[in-house]
Amino acid sequence: MEIGLADTIKALRGELSTAMADGEGQPVRLRVQSVKLDVQVAVTASAEAGGGVKFWVLTADGKATEATSTTHTVSLELTAETADGGPVLTDSARGARLED
Repeated sequence: MEIGLADTIKALRGELSTAMADGEGQPVRLRVQSVKLDVQVAVTASAEAGGGVKFWVLTADGKATEATSTTHTVSLELTAETADGGPVLTDSARGARLED
């Protein structure tokens, strides 16, 4: 199964959004300043028209099988913020919410 790097980041954003909702009204909150994401990716080049280069996140048992694939570790340092640029706050168990 091929999982795109963009899909991985989209899923992470969804998890943080869920965490924001789960933290609503919690008495203890932690500020998320950054999120570090280390992933193994296979970089593939496609000979198809408009194919270009793609980054596929490897699963735990994933292997790059294409002859034109190269595997790399990518580290991303992401800053978590709300749509209006505000901080993301988490509660002590799990979850995050907007700062009041």
